[in-house]
Amino acid sequence: MIKSNYHVHSTFCDGKNTVAEMAQAAKGAGITSLGFTSHAPLPYDNDWTMRPENVQSYLGEVARIKAACQGQMAVYTGLEIDYFIETGDISPLVKEIRPQLDFCIGSIHVMGVLPDGSHADIDYTPEIFAQGLSEIYGGSAQKFVETYYENLGEMALKVRPDIVGHMDLIKKNNADNCFFDEDAGWYKKAAGACLEAIRDSGCIVEVNTGGMARYGERCLYPSDWLLTQIKAMGIPIVLNGDSHSVDAIDYAYGPVLKKLSALGFTELMYFDGRDWLPQPLEL
Repeated sequence: MIKSNYHVHSTFCDGKNTVAEMAQAAKGAGITSLGFTSHAPLPYDNDWTMRPENVQSYLGEVARIKAACQGQMAVYTGLEIDYFIETGDISPLVKEIRPQLDFCIGSIHVMGVLPDGSHADIDYTPEIFAQGLSEIYGGSAQKFVETYYENLGEMALKVRPDIVGHMDLIKKNNADNCFFDEDAGWYKKAAGACLEAIRDSGCIVEVNTGGMARYGERCLYPSDWLLTQIKAMGIPIVLNGDSHSVDAIDYAYGPVLKKLSALGFTELMYFDGRDWLPQPLEL
């Protein structure tokens, strides 16, 4: 089985290590297919995405590492691009950059715009999450959850990213169901409708171990019950590390592969530089 990771960050965004250091760690972990996906620039100031003026340097550095690793490990140039709930679109800059990429991950990280013009990040702190629920969604967690999943499905259909990133990221700040009940019928209905849109889009859903590395086992994305639905709907999956440091380049791959096998998955997708292809899941 080709061991891969198509969700890798670096110091060009909020990663802790350089592109070269992440590539070296990947080789050391036996990864033979690697995709860099720095957070694409956002149209407002923040401390976690690439700055617009660094895009060409990023593309050049990944190209340099790609050439240096030729014959040892396939390296691909990607971005994690954001879809904005408030506009129903990605940014104009990302539309310009996208043709230069080998692939992309589509994600939603932002709840929307607060009354003061700032943005509430989904996965920052519980306090920011609560502020977003209060000031953007009138205190209704259900309204936010339904809006999030509706937009994630719309992103898959409209933007057609290769991979849908950490689809239930909204659970990160929901420890002990403190904001909403993930077992509620309305929650499962919203997530299920999102999966139907993803299935119709042809996008791949990532099984993302990055949340586990940073916040513990409950932050495997997606949750087991969603993985069961993904399997039943025949949606293709890929195993990604969402790696922000060298020590998390293949975090928990072994246990997660065992989980996926137990849930009935027999295939993972990999990228050959042109197409996404299935390969047998091997333990």
